[in-house]
Amino acid sequence: MPRLLPETEIADLLAEQKPLPGNWRTRLAVKQKADQTFRQRDLELKGQQGHTFKLILRSNFLNPLDFSIVLVFVDDDGTQYRLVRYNGRHPSQHTNKWEKIRQLPNAAFRNRFHIHRATERYQMEGLEIDGYAEVTESYDSFESALEEFVKSNGLIVPEATGSGDPTLPWELAKESGE
Repeated sequence: MPRLLPETEIADLLAEQKPLPGNWRTRLAVKQKADQTFRQRDLELKGQQGHTFKLILRSNFLNPLDFSIVLVFVDDDGTQYRLVRYNGRHPSQHTNKWEKIRQLPNAAFRNRFHIHRATERYQMEGLEIDGYAEVTESYDSFESALEEFVKSNGLIVPEATGSGDPTLPWELAKESGE
């Protein structure tokens, strides 16, 4: 059974520096799953405090605005906790259940770019750890969401070497016909 992650631990895990490997762009080039309408790629990371994380990128190739970029904390016992998830504009409505129960404003929205965040209150109510989401204007595509995600969640990009920045992961997938 998963343990409860308090807000302070969630904040510390998000702030922990997580170095990306030198070939991170290539390793995150999303690939189509067999008989699926989405492309996905996962990458395991080791934080500088010794914690294990998993970065998951998923993109719907029928609707390029329907995507998720997820940071997962993998606890010592193997339990996985979604800490943050940058989502695109999927057609279904999102409802913040804790806020809806309390009849708070802005408990639901539809077809907007949004960010899910792990919260202690959702865990305490037996809800999904990252069930709370906020609409965002900080990105408007998979590409800009990935840039924002890297900047905002303790991911450390290795120094560029050679003749400039390599192509972005989604461009690599296009070039290789994936």
